[in-house]
Amino acid sequence: MSTPTHPLPPHPSSPTSPDFAGRRVISFESRRAAEMASLIQRHGGVPVTAPTLREVPIERNERALDFARRLAAAEFDLVILMTGVGTRALVAEAAPALEPSRADAGEGGGAPAGDDEAGAQGVSLMAAALSSVQLVARGPKPASALRELGLTRFITVPEPNTWREILDVVAGLGDLSGKRVAVQEHGAPSHELYAGLEAAGARVTPVPVYRWALPEDTSPLRQALRALAGGEAAITLFTSRAQVEHALLVAAEEGLVDQLRAGLARGVVASIGPVCTEALRAEGIEPDFEPEHPKMGHLVKAAAARSGEILARKGNPGGAPAQAQSS
Repeated sequence: MSTPTHPLPPHPSSPTSPDFAGRRVISFESRRAAEMASLIQRHGGVPVTAPTLREVPIERNERALDFARRLAAAEFDLVILMTGVGTRALVAEAAPALEPSRADAGEGGGAPAGDDEAGAQGVSLMAAALSSVQLVARGPKPASALRELGLTRFITVPEPNTWREILDVVAGLGDLSGKRVAVQEHGAPSHELYAGLEAAGARVTPVPVYRWALPEDTSPLRQALRALAGGEAAITLFTSRAQVEHALLVAAEEGLVDQLRAGLARGVVASIGPVCTEALRAEGIEPDFEPEHPKMGHLVKAAAARSGEILARKGNPGGAPAQAQSS
């Protein structure tokens, strides 16, 4: 398992408070915002939900359709699935290329898979094509998506599920020289992963299925950033690189970057894992800790247990209790 370049502080044995003690807790979650807010409340915090991301589907995904045709033609040796949502989206977007009526007509698109009998056939044929290659799932969510397709022969990357662990797993499969590797992208390219695979001799084909964009309504995010910059909130939870990048992008639009960095330095910055930590450090923000396991529940539990001690050490009361806020 990989660790951050500079190890984060160990867990204290006796935190000042076992929960958030009514303090505001900033969450940048989007798709799982309600779940995160519930976790924060259960641990005594007041959630301030400030979504940073929106998943934007790629209209008529020619690259996904091309992937399906090449997969069916045995032109890949290895397929890496990065996310559960992305795996399902890839199958839905690529399956029409394998539907018998469309393949015979030389068409690449059409009605979404599953809408009719031909769609179901396309999904079945996608599952069969995937079963013919080595599959690597970056953690339990893409693994679950593969099982939904009836696929059980795959390797699951161990925690913390970063590009480093993926490269370790793939290296254990043997020589990559000349191997054709497809990677399902998850919102943005994984440049480090592609570089590592290519350095080992692989020929990499990224397959995007959606991209990250800012939410249509960024007012909750802007309000949260102002609260952090102004000392009105002192506990912040980050769960992805994209959250960090989008938060700093909007902070720059607001002219708050320096104040935000200062506010975060005075408070508690919780990072879900090494990739998120690297993104924070690249922006000049030092996280206070990572949880033992890179999962949302573990992150909130650790933040609740450690926030009192961290704020006391920094001489920060952590903001007064407040009503829950959300988008």
